[in-house]
Amino acid sequence: MELEIARDAVEDSPLFINLVFDKLMTDIALCQLAPGERIRQSALAARLQVSRQPISHALQLLKHEGLLQDAGRQGLEVTPIRADYMRLLYQARKPLEATAAGLAAQRVADNCATAEERSFLEQMLDEGQRKVNSHAPTPQAAWADYQFHLAIYRLSGNKVIEQMMNGRWAHIMRAIIASDSHSTLTLAWEEHAAIARTVLRGSVLEASELAARHVQRASSDLYKRLTAGPSGA
Repeated sequence: MELEIARDAVEDSPLFINLVFDKLMTDIALCQLAPGERIRQSALAARLQVSRQPISHALQLLKHEGLLQDAGRQGLEVTPIRADYMRLLYQARKPLEATAAGLAAQRVADNCATAEERSFLEQMLDEGQRKVNSHAPTPQAAWADYQFHLAIYRLSGNKVIEQMMNGRWAHIMRAIIASDSHSTLTLAWEEHAAIARTVLRGSVLEASELAARHVQRASSDLYKRLTAGPSGA
């Protein structure tokens, strides 16, 4: 879950800026930079042991992704988790996940999927189930959720879906963490297992339908938990 920044990269190079961006995005996704937290460039630069220049560039990219927002004279802050935004995100996500699962199953059916791609999906399913069954911290379970869906994207052979969802998963993971519910995570992994089974046996329509229902159910559950307030948590 931790990302290392290559110290031999040139700090003003796009590669280095992307490394800093990935590190900060992961910190936001896992709520290590919490919703509403004020962003101080000097503190981030000291923690990551880099100059403020790549930090400044990375922060602007994170603002573009909607993960940071203006905080008046205070500069920037981590964007609060908003239930309405998550509802819209899941609406957009639903057809992408259904398409990815269907494409992945089709590649299996056509014997186009590699052994490594199939194995990655099986490994991510096993790892996620172990984390939920052992009541691992929610950030670890949220990361495992991302890894499972990443395995589906890669098995689909459609790199555009992975690219489109990459930035969105930071929003999804932190919302999962904020709405911590072991029973919900258990249900999610039961659904993941069903999706994986249909994908790996090449059942195209069933895989697509299960993925769509999974996202729809997760969306409704997440929205309810985010709007329930402290008494409903």
